[in-house]
Amino acid sequence: MNILSIGAHPDDIELGCGGTLIKAAREGHNVFMYVLTRGGASGDPVERTHELITSANFVGAEKLWVDNFEDTKITVSNKLINHLEYFIHKSNPDIIFTHSAQDYHHDHRAIAEATMEASRFSQNVLAYEVPITKTFNPQVYYDISDVMEDKLELIKVFWSQRNKLFTRTNAVKGLAEYRTFQSRLNTQLTAVESFEVAKMCLGKDFEPVKLPQQPLPETISRNVELDDIIEHSGKEAKQTIAENGLGMQYDSLLHRHGE
Repeated sequence: MNILSIGAHPDDIELGCGGTLIKAAREGHNVFMYVLTRGGASGDPVERTHELITSANFVGAEKLWVDNFEDTKITVSNKLINHLEYFIHKSNPDIIFTHSAQDYHHDHRAIAEATMEASRFSQNVLAYEVPITKTFNPQVYYDISDVMEDKLELIKVFWSQRNKLFTRTNAVKGLAEYRTFQSRLNTQLTAVESFEVAKMCLGKDFEPVKLPQQPLPETISRNVELDDIIEHSGKEAKQTIAENGLGMQYDSLLHRHGE
């Protein structure tokens, strides 16, 4: 299965569905991560990009793409929709995870709205929450009890954001435990990530349906600015680290998309 996670800023994806992605990658699914900004409004964008690369390595993501939209200045536009649709098409996802339409941050809300337009030919889109999301209606729950500690370690990768209340262990773990109690799924569960259903298509066996991918319109290919996009393979880096027992030099991992 191909899974695409979309986030406005470094750490959004990890806070919202990091546990789900860790489990998915370990089960052999292809995890893709697309982050629209480099978080310049809340820190050094170079440092935050390095944190994203470390995160992709931790998760074991097939690909991480880091775009260069301006932090806190994202609005619904042709450019935003085109970029989202390009990477949706490139990852050919069975399931897309994105921001909630009612999230607290305007960048998040813009991406949520644009994702629905960009994913018009995708069948399954779920929206995640973060610890300070206010308006959220959970409808789907995923058990992360067995990887809760791994998710906490994943969030610690974002050292530059360690003073933010929503990255603290009690906030991240507290939300996962609260949603577990609230869902009343099973007393054996101790932590879940919850999602809103933006859209979902089920087949006759009640599994999520993935229909054949439509060709990407040439107008989108021509209007996506790839020169400024960073691409990284966390899966390859994780395998190299496992085989060699060596740390990776981040500068050697950064390369321009398509080169």
